Amino acid sequence: MITSIFTYFLLLFLIHLFSNEFISLQASEFVSYSTNFTTCWEIERNALLKFKEGLQDPSGRLSSWVGNYCCTWSGVGCNRQTGHVTKLDLGMPPSSFNINDPKAFDFASLQGTISPSLLDLKYLHYLDLSWNNFEQTPIPNFIGSFTKLEYLNLSYASFSGLVPPHLGNLSNLRYLDLSSQSLDQDTLVSDLNWIRGLSSLELLRIKVANLSFASASWLQAINKLPSLMELDLSSCRLHDIPASLPILNFSSIQVIDLSQNDFNSPLPGWLFNISSLVELDLSSNGFSGQIPPSIQNLNNMRDLVLYENDLSGLLPISIGNLSSLETLFLSSNQLNGTIPETTGQLKKLIMLDLSSNNWGGVVSRIHFLHLNNMKVFLLSSVKEKPLVFDVGYDWIPPFSLNLIFIKNCQMNPKFPIWLQTQKELKIVELIEVGISGYVPDWFWKLSPQIEKLSLHNNKLCGELPRSLQFSHSSIDLSVNLFEGPIPLFSGVNMLGLKNNSLSGPIPANFVDAMLHLEFMDLSENYFNGSIPSSINKLEKLEVLLLQNNELSGKIPSMNRLKNLWTLDLSNNNLFGSIPSSLCSQSPLIHLKLNGNNFYGKLSSLQNCTNLGTLGLANNQFHRGIPRWIGETLSCLSILQLRGNMFRGKIPKSLCSLPLLHVLDLGQNNFSGSIPPCLGNLSSLYHSKNSTFVSAAVAAHALVANAVAAATTVATVVSTTVASGKKGAIVAATILEGFMPFLSGMRDMEFNVKGQTLEFVNIIDLVNLIDLSSNNLEGEIPEEITKLSALGTLNLSRNQLTGNIPKKIGDLKLVETLDLSVNHLSGPIPASISSMTLLSHLNLSYNDLSGQIPLANQFQTFNDPSIYEGNPKLCGAPLPINCNAPPDEPFGKDRDESCSERLWFYIGTASGFVVGFWVVCGTLVIKRSWRHAYFRFVEEMKDMIYIFIVVKAARLQKKLRPW
Repeated sequence: MITSIFTYFLLLFLIHLFSNEFISLQASEFVSYSTNFTTCWEIERNALLKFKEGLQDPSGRLSSWVGNYCCTWSGVGCNRQTGHVTKLDLGMPPSSFNINDPKAFDFASLQGTISPSLLDLKYLHYLDLSWNNFEQTPIPNFIGSFTKLEYLNLSYASFSGLVPPHLGNLSNLRYLDLSSQSLDQDTLVSDLNWIRGLSSLELLRIKVANLSFASASWLQAINKLPSLMELDLSSCRLHDIPASLPILNFSSIQVIDLSQNDFNSPLPGWLFNISSLVELDLSSNGFSGQIPPSIQNLNNMRDLVLYENDLSGLLPISIGNLSSLETLFLSSNQLNGTIPETTGQLKKLIMLDLSSNNWGGVVSRIHFLHLNNMKVFLLSSVKEKPLVFDVGYDWIPPFSLNLIFIKNCQMNPKFPIWLQTQKELKIVELIEVGISGYVPDWFWKLSPQIEKLSLHNNKLCGELPRSLQFSHSSIDLSVNLFEGPIPLFSGVNMLGLKNNSLSGPIPANFVDAMLHLEFMDLSENYFNGSIPSSINKLEKLEVLLLQNNELSGKIPSMNRLKNLWTLDLSNNNLFGSIPSSLCSQSPLIHLKLNGNNFYGKLSSLQNCTNLGTLGLANNQFHRGIPRWIGETLSCLSILQLRGNMFRGKIPKSLCSLPLLHVLDLGQNNFSGSIPPCLGNLSSLYHSKNSTFVSAAVAAHALVANAVAAATTVATVVSTTVASGKKGAIVAATILEGFMPFLSGMRDMEFNVKGQTLEFVNIIDLVNLIDLSSNNLEGEIPEEITKLSALGTLNLSRNQLTGNIPKKIGDLKLVETLDLSVNHLSGPIPASISSMTLLSHLNLSYNDLSGQIPLANQFQTFNDPSIYEGNPKLCGAPLPINCNAPPDEPFGKDRDESCSERLWFYIGTASGFVVGFWVVCGTLVIKRSWRHAYFRFVEEMKDMIYIFIVVKAARLQKKLRPW
């Protein structure tokens, strides 16, 4: 889920990043005007001035609106014969400001409300108020009174609320754009019937709006526009589209964009019968089924975008008939079979994206035979058996690429020598393609022009060049066999060398070569020595990953790293205390120091108020957990302190952490009882809420890195490959291959299901409480059963007593439950059988009694060791049979059994009474018998006494030394 949410918002970010490329307003097509008219009509001038009074203009865009000559005012156009105002162009092109800087937008935009005084502009043909800030006010109804309007652009102007149906009065309108900037600015269209009145409309663009209420009839309304040439209803929450359309009135349409809606239906075949189509974008809609053979009808098709659907089956051979095709995006579907060789006939093709499908077979040089114009090529398969990419070792491609992305395909083991012919490469990603051996020198000579390089997860070996010159590049060489010292790559802002065989110390001068580093991952190598103090010079550094090396010494000062928010030094030989300067300047969010020899107090972390992840496991910390952790670190979602020497009670302040979903305090010396307030951990209440909250908090790490990478990739793509939305999609696909590099900081290890498991990239879905191997006592608090989203509960190896809580079955999402090696007693609650997701259970070595439940999945727990050490337990899988089921009703058999026992007790008692009085009564009544009995007892006593004395004297005589 985290991945799909992330991909969606990343794509939106990239589209906005490219917006200055694809938003172009063609004013000259709609109206002829002149600014040379010497005067203007007073009523129209006063209308404009009153309109200006209702606006705020921080940047002074309307500073020229003074004097009598309104036709010369900025943004105002007049008819050169009559002097009437015919054009009001106050739109702000995105190229004039930084679209990702809210302050720059607020400064450059007009703000306020639209005055109805504009109604005096009765000859207005052109109205553009786009890219301004009208502060979430509705679109005014009176705009529907400008009956002469031919061009209306209100896009990205912070309007919200209901789109007035009065716009249907604009019968002369040829261009209408009501797009919103984000989902927060919810432009609502209750129905589209009013659109029928716009019989002259040629372009309709309503992007990022709420058309869900109009979803059932939107197409019928659009079908009444015979002149329509461009339709853009992307991101409009549409969910209905008919499978067929018998009568098509907009037969001259050239552009259709229905991307990012919620159709989730079979791909409508009628769309592929519109031969006039030049651009068709149906991406991110959940369309299913096969691409119809009628695709061959799209003779004029230039851009075909079917990205991110559920399309399956084969790609039709007739795809080769689309002789005008320049862009083909089919990524992130379920297409299978072999890629047709007819793709090699698409002579005008510039961008080809076939990534993330279920391709099989072989891709050969025939697939590229006539692709002389191709600049972008993306290919990957998600099948277990990889797609074979076999073009021969001596292949000379007909194209000259700017971007190549090949992932999870089987290439020739030798490094592809044909890349040597690609002189214009900017982005190279060859991920998991099976290449091995040394990287040739000619490839490294391309470094000055490379903006992004990923050779992730191959078998490349040898030493990396000691120094290379890049240009603001992202380099990922992780998961290979490279060895030798760390290279000095200048001009790199992201460097990934994870999981290689690099060794030696980290040199102090590496900082001077890579001053612009923002992301550095050197984890899982053999680096030794200390962390150089010069690392403090990397003032742009945001992420530093050095875990799983052989580093030693203390953590150097990092007080100048003002942007650092992820630091992982786990599993090294570092020691000493945590420096207090660590959070003095940086907004640290993720700190992992597990598996070292750190000691001392935790007070140095008291300033780390942004911490979301704190990992200090397997060190030498002692004393108690300070209360301020629960009071100050309000963003904490993961707290891992296991394997230390912490003592004292578990502080109740931890219960007030609203985002905490992982609490790992195992293998310490905590004492006292388990705080009942742990049942108040709100992030563990409901699975949906906890997953969303933890994912949202942790997504900061991934998104922040992705934005940095996106900016680099988007710049390259827009300048060398593609602009507009096409460039955004290419950049998103490229970044998908970069995700293993970016997400390495989200890995952690936990004890789950009786073993240590590493959670990679899904740590935000882990809901865990581990208090095992401590000295906790008392009962398991009933309140803990309220944590309905909990996935792992481990309370083993403590001194817990009492019964297992009766409502333990309320923990329905628990997969691991370990209560072993305690002093728990009583029966196993029947509700435990309601934990249907339970896959690992350990109740051994307690004092539990009664029958083991047999309902639901408990029948599969057939390992006796789960229950051993509980002599009072009975039932399968133990060899001890229960005498009677614990839930047996009081029936006839039960009554007969009780009756027999009653008569047995009565007979025994009466026999004892009779026997007692037969013997004792006789002695009481008959005197001679009584005297004889007591004489006999006295004589026996004397005989025993004499026997003992004689034997003792003889033994004493034998033991004398003389």
